[in-house]
Amino acid sequence: MTYICKIELNDIAPKIWRQFQFHPEITFHQLHKIIQIVMGWEDYHLYEFEIGGRVIGLPDPTYADMETREVLNARREIVIKHLQKENTEFSYTYDFGDNWRHTIKLEQMDTTAFVETSPMCLGGERSCPQEDVGGIWGHQHMMEALFTPNHPEYDEFKEWLKEGYDPETFRRDEVNDKLRQRRNKLIPKSLLPQAEDKKPVKLTKTALNKHLKRMSQEQLIELVKECYGSSKDMERMLAVKILGEEALEPMFHEYRKKVEHEFFPQRGHGKLRLQEAKKAISEFEKLTGNEKYTLELKLFYVEMGVSFTLTYGDIDDRFYDSMEAVYADVIRTVNFDDTAELFEEYEERISAIVSDTKGIGWGFHDSLSHMHERLRWM
Repeated sequence: MTYICKIELNDIAPKIWRQFQFHPEITFHQLHKIIQIVMGWEDYHLYEFEIGGRVIGLPDPTYADMETREVLNARREIVIKHLQKENTEFSYTYDFGDNWRHTIKLEQMDTTAFVETSPMCLGGERSCPQEDVGGIWGHQHMMEALFTPNHPEYDEFKEWLKEGYDPETFRRDEVNDKLRQRRNKLIPKSLLPQAEDKKPVKLTKTALNKHLKRMSQEQLIELVKECYGSSKDMERMLAVKILGEEALEPMFHEYRKKVEHEFFPQRGHGKLRLQEAKKAISEFEKLTGNEKYTLELKLFYVEMGVSFTLTYGDIDDRFYDSMEAVYADVIRTVNFDDTAELFEEYEERISAIVSDTKGIGWGFHDSLSHMHERLRWM
């Protein structure tokens, strides 16, 4: 069986829509991936479906205490379990900041024998908006600027736009090429070819050490060069190992911008994807192993959180819990440094955070004050 659906982006004109087909025994997370491809989104943000009075998404443990609804896990819920009648409509929301709401309608349940089970785009019109443009209003404002002669924001928007973006263009063939490339991730597991059971082979450090000792210098050089080209993370790690501070400082500023983007992006409002900001810090620490710059990023994370709440007002409990946890890491790192060099360099900023939080609710200031009192050299 194959489902044929039509999806439209709400509250925008002219209409942006796609018609596509997929196997009904996929998960809602797989359906999300298909929608991202057919619509042209870039899968940067969270999402959720609402169908038959139920919410289906990816439950986030960070928000568990704040969530009052039951959110079913999209990785486990099968589409056909919730969608069984033609002409049923349900919603799909992508990016809770820009709040792109879509309406999906099940137009046809094709039970033809030997019907194609792979996802496929059947039609559509116009390109979806740019990521992080600021929702419906931001998109309309950008379109007005781009199509108004001598508009004061024309150059700014033109530079910010993704290269080749045309709001009136939709290329179905390119979409279907992407769907074909990712076919095995977008169909039910039961339809995947069954591989023979083989025990996974793991390369231990001992085995790696023995193998490296048997390699010639030329072979080792080739191996390192291949590793360098295998991934961006490997390239960064080798750059730090070989070039040292020369590579480390630019990398630090790159990750600092990633953290800042979640609070104060260059365009629009901060999305407060705290997990993304903390992920950037963790990734930097893993790649570089540099304690001082990692401490700097954690301190900057808390400073950004304080600036955000001073700008926009009190946020919520989970926001302040996250700030407190990272601030505690900063205090712990400083206290473990027997040389007191980290204390001498960062004490002023660590103290300023406490001073700046006076008057903020949720017991935030008091919690930071108690932690600050535990500084080893105070």
